[in-house]
Amino acid sequence: MQFPGLPANEVLRLQAVEVMAPLLSQVPPELDRLSRLAARHFKVPLAGVTLIGKEVQRVCALHGAGVAVLEVPREVSFCGHAILGAQTLVVPDARLDPRFAGNPLVTAPDGIVFYAGCPVRSSQGYALGALCLIDRQPRQLTPQDLEDLREFADLVEQYFWGVEASLRAQRSQAQFELIFNQAAVGMALVTPDWRWSRVNPQMERLLARPAADLLGASLSQVLYETNPSQVLGDLQGLLQSAQPTQTRELLCRRPDGSLVWFLVGVSCLPPSWEEASDPGLHILVATDITARKVSEQALAVLQQELEHRVHERTQELSQTNARLSLEVAQREAAQQALLQEKEHFRATLANASDAFIEVDEQGWVTDWNQAATQTFGWTATEAVGRALQDLVVPAGHRQGHRLGFAQFRRSALRPPGKHRFEVLAQHRDGRLFPVELSLSENQLGARVRVNAFLHDISARKAVERELLTSRARLRLLADNLPALIAYVDEHLVYQFNNLAYEHWFGLPVDKIVGQSVERVLHSAFFKPDHDYLRRAQAGESVTFDSRISTARGEIRVHTAFVPDTAMEGPPFGFYILAHDVTEQYQLQQRLAHEASHDPLTGLPNRRAFLQRLVEALARARRQHSGLALMFLDVDSFKQYNDTHGHEFGDAVLRHFARTLQAVVRETDGVARLAGDEFTIILEGLSQPSEHARLVASKLIEQLAQPVSLGGHRIQLAASIGVAVTDGGVSAEGEPALSAEILLSRADAAMYRAKAAGKGQFVIAG
Repeated sequence: MQFPGLPANEVLRLQAVEVMAPLLSQVPPELDRLSRLAARHFKVPLAGVTLIGKEVQRVCALHGAGVAVLEVPREVSFCGHAILGAQTLVVPDARLDPRFAGNPLVTAPDGIVFYAGCPVRSSQGYALGALCLIDRQPRQLTPQDLEDLREFADLVEQYFWGVEASLRAQRSQAQFELIFNQAAVGMALVTPDWRWSRVNPQMERLLARPAADLLGASLSQVLYETNPSQVLGDLQGLLQSAQPTQTRELLCRRPDGSLVWFLVGVSCLPPSWEEASDPGLHILVATDITARKVSEQALAVLQQELEHRVHERTQELSQTNARLSLEVAQREAAQQALLQEKEHFRATLANASDAFIEVDEQGWVTDWNQAATQTFGWTATEAVGRALQDLVVPAGHRQGHRLGFAQFRRSALRPPGKHRFEVLAQHRDGRLFPVELSLSENQLGARVRVNAFLHDISARKAVERELLTSRARLRLLADNLPALIAYVDEHLVYQFNNLAYEHWFGLPVDKIVGQSVERVLHSAFFKPDHDYLRRAQAGESVTFDSRISTARGEIRVHTAFVPDTAMEGPPFGFYILAHDVTEQYQLQQRLAHEASHDPLTGLPNRRAFLQRLVEALARARRQHSGLALMFLDVDSFKQYNDTHGHEFGDAVLRHFARTLQAVVRETDGVARLAGDEFTIILEGLSQPSEHARLVASKLIEQLAQPVSLGGHRIQLAASIGVAVTDGGVSAEGEPALSAEILLSRADAAMYRAKAAGKGQFVIAG
């Protein structure tokens, strides 16, 4: 006997084998089916798929009567030799082969005589194990047999490659989730039409909005911009740019009305991330730059203060000029200083951001800065010497301007000072826009000058209108959402609620704000001392499902309490979001039933049967009771289909299923595996073989009763294989018979019954 050697790539090969570890928890149905088909095709008693580990050979699928060994030492395994070559290893008679003559698997009673093993490799080419055929007598394989065995092995390899691909996808998903959930910046997945598909916790914190409020909504709903469509267009431009580092600044609005600035970049998902998420999405990354923008606003305030100081300086110059009239001896020096100060003032006004216009007491323009040209379109040369009302006052407002200017002159002569107004101005091209007007009057001797600072407030007015529109839109959106939405403060008093309260509970929507939760809603739904309320007030997001009574009857509701953590500290106010999930619940119940039952007969399907068989064996061990598994196959079923059609065949299967259910007890489990194959689990038996014999005889007798189906009178027959167990366990505490072995025995007994003729049953020994 020779021990199998090690492949040159053993370390990498073992790593590939470990990837398949999930296959060892239970026999994959695909490999079980391939093993059974291989055994039938090559007419051998044993066929299986093996994985060669470091020290042992593990059998992940083995078909054959009487097989219980699922693991053998690698040093005596035949497949350990098979993986060393590229071709199929064929041993016609192991007793005469020096490599295996002394092998305990050969010398044992009913030991291995014939062996053929075709290597099975991973997608990287490492040998994982083999698809093997075993017989108790010498055999030879023809070239066609070798080619067929290779094709069976290719099917096994395709299954293993699918497992590898699935595990790679899971790892990619895990990496994506780690990056997405732990990022220090806001991240989100958005659809091509710029709707939120998913947001990370940091994005929820930055926007102060829970993911449930964002998902499915348009990105434009959180923007505090005058033209959201233009913003989305800019983001699309970033996505299509050849430079991936381009960004854009966005101003967004939080639910509490506060604004936050973001520096935003967008890009397509990398190929490796598309495997872990929905393909076609974009990833959006947002960095909070609010602090920087606040600093910029502070600089703007300083600019306004500078303009104010310039104005005050102008008044001081006027007072100085009055004093100069009394100081004739110093007139020339003071006049020179005044000219210098005036030039400085004009230079300052020339660079001011607001329009500055100076007029005399008759309203004629005497000074016009560059900002005024930019604001109204007239150059200084065109404006100076003309009436102010002809340049900037709309035609329909000029009479009111004259009266207002005269009133200002009268009031300005008594208490000198500064006056602010909001008025409508006109551009040179005829366009009208609102401005904020600041007026003051200076008098130097007999000369009077009126100074006007004008600031275009179109953008501010647009923002104010957008704010009012957004509030109305938010109320409209909340009232039309199919959900219960509300906000309660830290004292559990309503501060906001939507129209759903009236639809659900018949409560007038305008009577809820200011009322306590306990008073508005039934105490069985929201108790003041309820654990969910306490947790939400402590700052924890809480979700729960419940059944409640509404004006529409009892419904199932999914409720979320989202704390308002922007508050200073507990107890927090929180948002209430409640969705009617009655239809989803009913759909889940129906889908769960359909997933475990055969649609033709209404019986449990193969998946449900295997689960019940495992549970039945566990009960048999606990209760020390017997169990019998019956494997039934409808005799001549193909003839029914070929002669009368598939609809008649379906009627035969439904009648067959009803007959089985009528004969056995309600506690026994009848299932349809596939096609015309059925199983029955008989539990709680003191004498399993005797009980199974009685049930099988009764089934054959009952099926033989003539019946009319689809206008044809027929007598059914079935071949029945039975495997029994007394519920015992091995010395190691494992079941004496596993579910797979019990099913294999019943299947083999059924084939022996079919070979004996129609309407027969065989109980496996």
